[in-house]
Amino acid sequence: MRKGGLAMNFFRISLICPVFLYTAAEIQILINPVNLPENMLPGTQLSRAYDKDVAGKADAYRFLNKTKDFVIDASSGIITSTKSFNYETDPRRFLLIVDTGGVVRHVLTINIIDVPEPPDCTADPQFSLGTATLEIDEDYPLFRPLYRVTATDEDSSNGDRLMYSIETQLSGPKKGANSFGVDSVNGIVSLRGNDTLDFDAGYHVFQLTLRATDTTGLFCQGTLIIKIRNINDEKPQFEPFPLDTINVTEKTPVGEMIARVKATDQDEDSSITYSFKTQQGMFALDPFTGIITVLKPLNLDNPNNSKTYSLEIEARDNGNNTSTYMFTIFVENIDDPIICDSSFSTAAGVSVSVPENVPASAFIYMILARDPDPGQEVEFFVLKSSVKATAYFALDSYSGVISKTTEPPLDYEINPKHFQIVVAVRNRGNLSLESCTGTITINIRNVNDESPVFRYIPDAPINIYENLPVGTKLLKLTATDRDIGDLVHYEFIGTHKEFSINEDSGEVTIAYPLDYENAATPHSWVLYFRAYDNGRVHSTTGMLTVILQDLNDNPPQCIQDIYTIELPENTPAGTLVVSLTCTDEDGTVPNNNITYHLIVDAFAKETFTLVNNKLKIGSTNLDYDNAIFAGMHFKYTLFVRVSDEGSPVLSKIITIILSVSRINEFNPIGPTSAFTFNILENSPSDTLVGKITFTDADWPFNNIKYTIVGGILGSPPKFYIEPDTGVIKLLDSVDRETESHYKILVRITDLDNDALPDPLRQRRGTAQNMNDEPPVCNPPHSETWIYSSIKFPFIQLNCSDKDSPQEQLSYSIVRGNTKNQFTLWRLGVDPPALATTQNLQYDAFQGIRDPLTFQLLIEVTDELGGNKASQLSATTTVIVHVLPWTTTQATSSTETTTTTITTSVLIKISYYWSPDNWIPAVLTLTGVLFVMCLYAVAWCLFKDAPSCSRFFPHCQAHQQSPPALTAKEPGQGLRHGNFLNSDPKPNTNPNLLRGNRSVRTEEKTISQPSRVYDGRAIDTVTGMEYLFNSQTGEVKMLSG
Repeated sequence: MRKGGLAMNFFRISLICPVFLYTAAEIQILINPVNLPENMLPGTQLSRAYDKDVAGKADAYRFLNKTKDFVIDASSGIITSTKSFNYETDPRRFLLIVDTGGVVRHVLTINIIDVPEPPDCTADPQFSLGTATLEIDEDYPLFRPLYRVTATDEDSSNGDRLMYSIETQLSGPKKGANSFGVDSVNGIVSLRGNDTLDFDAGYHVFQLTLRATDTTGLFCQGTLIIKIRNINDEKPQFEPFPLDTINVTEKTPVGEMIARVKATDQDEDSSITYSFKTQQGMFALDPFTGIITVLKPLNLDNPNNSKTYSLEIEARDNGNNTSTYMFTIFVENIDDPIICDSSFSTAAGVSVSVPENVPASAFIYMILARDPDPGQEVEFFVLKSSVKATAYFALDSYSGVISKTTEPPLDYEINPKHFQIVVAVRNRGNLSLESCTGTITINIRNVNDESPVFRYIPDAPINIYENLPVGTKLLKLTATDRDIGDLVHYEFIGTHKEFSINEDSGEVTIAYPLDYENAATPHSWVLYFRAYDNGRVHSTTGMLTVILQDLNDNPPQCIQDIYTIELPENTPAGTLVVSLTCTDEDGTVPNNNITYHLIVDAFAKETFTLVNNKLKIGSTNLDYDNAIFAGMHFKYTLFVRVSDEGSPVLSKIITIILSVSRINEFNPIGPTSAFTFNILENSPSDTLVGKITFTDADWPFNNIKYTIVGGILGSPPKFYIEPDTGVIKLLDSVDRETESHYKILVRITDLDNDALPDPLRQRRGTAQNMNDEPPVCNPPHSETWIYSSIKFPFIQLNCSDKDSPQEQLSYSIVRGNTKNQFTLWRLGVDPPALATTQNLQYDAFQGIRDPLTFQLLIEVTDELGGNKASQLSATTTVIVHVLPWTTTQATSSTETTTTTITTSVLIKISYYWSPDNWIPAVLTLTGVLFVMCLYAVAWCLFKDAPSCSRFFPHCQAHQQSPPALTAKEPGQGLRHGNFLNSDPKPNTNPNLLRGNRSVRTEEKTISQPSRVYDGRAIDTVTGMEYLFNSQTGEVKMLSG
């Protein structure tokens, strides 16, 4: 039974159910009901049946109702489909009874689920493939169906509906037409009329992309190509006669051509024929050429003839499209005695040219006409004129003079450029009779009568910033001149070197560098400019204000960039160290407001304070006696950043080098002032007696000297003390019986703890010589200015050592020597001088642009060649300012106050390569082999060269000599000079020069006839003379 599209199977089952003592297990279905989407592939697993009583048994599961669409695995109970279902054609529900052989069955419900499917446009294969083509005429009616899109949708049975649309519509060769539409319901394509089809306008083919879309958004689409056929639908267009008139005379002979009409048709390959719209008896018309001829005489004496004829001509193309043109033929009565100017009365008429600025009542043209009959006057009148011709020009009816009216004036730029006036001349007594007519064409000539007019001139001042590049555009002036063809040019009124104006474009640009701080540069300008036309006939002036704005382009400048200052370590807090003087050249606030900021490290943070531009000693006093400060060479290097308040902020760094001089503040301190030592008598010399130890808090720490200055020492003295350790030893043996007690007075002196000797705290005694004095340079800091082109020594160093002579002092630049641009020149044992190694000019033509500063640190070391462990060193700083070579005068050298500063010892480690012993041997052997290979290659290349005999032995072995006679070649001369001898015996002692080979040749005596020799020569090897025959080459040696 099938009802409402649902297939159901009903079964009547009779069951006899005996009663047992147990309850059968129920069949379980994993998924029930099952919703199966249509179009699923066969073999899809849908669900699974399970009965624990038959689990694992073969043939346990089956369907009681037969079906070909589903199967159940007999052993596993897995239920799968056997085909792909279609929701629209197949049953939508299946009831399957699952049986396992027991008393209980289970019904499985399977529902087929609808899946949306896209429409199908393949009913018309050419449409879906994009090749569907049809052809229509360009006058195809609107809304008439021309194509129907055929699309199907399987989902239509479920209420799905298709909507049709045009996705793209392309036309060619002219683009952009939108002429076709499609009915969204039935898919019928028709001409909608948004853009008419016009083959002649360039619409020859259309390509439509049509789409069918269902309610779910799925679609199919195809392409339809519509070709447009050209049809003859354009009307011919006539070319009119001037003022639609033709002038002929009454004497024009029959058959003569008086005019020719011409019409054109936009349709391709269209032919035009001509005909009179109404029957004409006076004129004939050629239907193919359009030539109008006189058919009958035009004699005005005939009362039946007229002076004017209105002709209407029809033009028809081969598509039966027609158009008409009407014009008038004026017949001139030549029987009257009035004579008119021939140039006036011709068909073309008279053409005159007048300037647009012609004054009022000015003469334009005079029509020449007369009546030869006595007493007869002619009258001139305007028969016809172009638009506004009579408003600008007047005709005198008596004289025939055409003149300019008083108003309005002519203007070439806005008025018509040409005026036409058809003037008729007739007898004044017979007003009805016209003697001649003619056309006066007045051409207006353009005159330069307009002044240029600026489109826009800014009222507000133009603000510009300084330092803009030359050529920067400020604005572009634009002026227009109504005179056609007249060009506008631009210029400044007056001289403005800072700006330039392009004569043709009116572009105003910067022509000179603008520096706000330059006193010669104004801060504002009032620019007067002029726009003029060709020939400077007319001009217009304007004014523009330009204001120069200050930029923060100048960093602060200070009197000094580097300060070298020396203060004693006991300088009190609040003492002024230096007062900085800086300025900013910028001309406006806040660009020239200056602030100061101290940059210090953590060590010096509490030692200095900066208030405005004054650097003072802070809350923490200077302390020379500090190990960390000793590592800093007893110098503070402070930086002060001097900044302005402009945008961007510009700043400058000032370097302050503060050297602290030491003060002997502390006395040596010992555990006690009296020491007692015991020693055995008869102890040998150099026996240790004892050691006294004192300390000193001044730097260098514990730099103490011990000296015996008095007491009971014995005679001769029995004791001596080591000055640097305080160790007391025996100088000679002691005898208790002679002296049992000795009293020794020792002086303890702290050394080198003052920059200057202090007689109160620093006393000297006699001690053995040792290297305890470092070199001292005077001054320790110096500053000088030099030109960039200097190439000779410019400052002499002055260094000395109290315990080392000058020849034992070495000098080196250890810091600040960028690119090794400086060196030390030393002549003899005197201290060296500082010189440049190269030209600091940098630029061969212009030199350096700004001064450069170098801070050189020079190290001086004593005991040159001595024990490095005992060497002491000092440093001196030289600040060199390099000025451009164009500077007129270099600043003289300025030296700081001469002080003696003890610096720390600099230890330098030199690294060198020390190879193993076998490496030099291998390198030597390799070099020898390389030289031998080069010699062998040279020998191979130059062994045959004549000039190489002194370098390469045997190189002349192959050089040819004059010929010599041998026994093997009778009649031939010997060619080698070693054997040019007439003696038949072997030459046991040949004359071999360097490079000749030693050759042994067996010779035989040969009887020869007498020969004739015509030449004589000398052998270059043996120096012997010989005769030779130039024809045969034979030779004869002459005895020496």
